[in-house]
Amino acid sequence: MIARMPVMTSTRWLPGSALLLIAACSSSSDPATPDAAANATVRAVDCATVTPAASITTTGNAYTPNQSTIAVGGVLKWTLPAQHDVASTTAGLVVDFGATKCLQFTAAGTFAYHCSAHGFTGSITVQ
Repeated sequence: MIARMPVMTSTRWLPGSALLLIAACSSSSDPATPDAAANATVRAVDCATVTPAASITTTGNAYTPNQSTIAVGGVLKWTLPAQHDVASTTAGLVVDFGATKCLQFTAAGTFAYHCSAHGFTGSITVQ
């Protein structure tokens, strides 16, 4: 007589096991990982300590101006009403609804952004 082993037909996860797998795959103490703040292309700066190259507001459902050109290291100042914000796929290029914020651009390129509530767009060219 041959003994048969039961066949497993499903996989069960223990509560929290997925989190353990994720935690096991990441390391925040890796000395080779660059400091994100030090290497950011866009970083927030104190508006009281800088002179912005340009200021951006909104008129209706549009940024004014909707295109700006600044030098590398330049700062843009956003002053937004409560119904508009700035969102972008560029890390650091974020301004909350109704906020005033100054952002410094540390690398050349063209950076697109939009209002997450209404979809209108703007862009910054950094030379």
